[in-house]
Amino acid sequence: MKLLRAWTTLTSLTFRRLLWSASTMMVMLPLSGCLLLVLRLYYHRGHHEYSFKEFRDFSEFMILVFASFVVPICALAYGTASLGGDREDRTLVFLLVRPIPRALVLLAKFTATLPLVLGLVVGSFWLYCRLSGEVGQMAFSLYLPALLAMTFAYVCLFHLFAVAFRHSTIIALIYALFMEVLLGNLPGIVKRVAVNYYGRSIMYSAGAPEGLKSPDPEWFQPLEPETAMWALAGIAVAGLLLALIVFSRREYRDLT
Repeated sequence: MKLLRAWTTLTSLTFRRLLWSASTMMVMLPLSGCLLLVLRLYYHRGHHEYSFKEFRDFSEFMILVFASFVVPICALAYGTASLGGDREDRTLVFLLVRPIPRALVLLAKFTATLPLVLGLVVGSFWLYCRLSGEVGQMAFSLYLPALLAMTFAYVCLFHLFAVAFRHSTIIALIYALFMEVLLGNLPGIVKRVAVNYYGRSIMYSAGAPEGLKSPDPEWFQPLEPETAMWALAGIAVAGLLLALIVFSRREYRDLT
């Protein structure tokens, strides 16, 4: 009972700290930029409504901008700060000296982070789809499973970064900007180190019946959606398990 109370208290405190933090301001910038892009490019003044001309246009925006850049930034901002913030502020030592299992501490941090990131991703995605008319409503049901799986994988992965590296935010930024953006768009199998490769495979497959075409096969060969979904699930589970192992065994000498 005491452990349950400790878990709920730590989850609640972490959620509130993350919500009212600089991370929220950081993620609002790309989310607002995407919103302005939607309003600027697809607002028809004569009809007084928001609408994308074609389903393909909205799909490319979702895949190349939102899923490939905004989603990892949202997960990065909170995933590394949930535990990395305590480590940078040297307040993590107060958690470690408490009679609470380290695994429970990390799970509480993860539990506080995941709904916050999912809320931002799903909420902003719903808003963009709502403003985009019929094509957006069609895309919402098609692309939501891929975005949920990507978000879950990113949050688990960035928690691993938070427990494994001292300056985890910098490492995560390098991964998000280099591994995800650069390597994720290179030809060959090297792109499989990027989470967004699997998410894009699912999204291209989901949008294919509506006329969405995959990129040139020389640059992008999508996996089967079932395989890509299992890959994302594997990344998420492996990332969280490794984070639990590292956090339970590592001595954080930089806290003293």
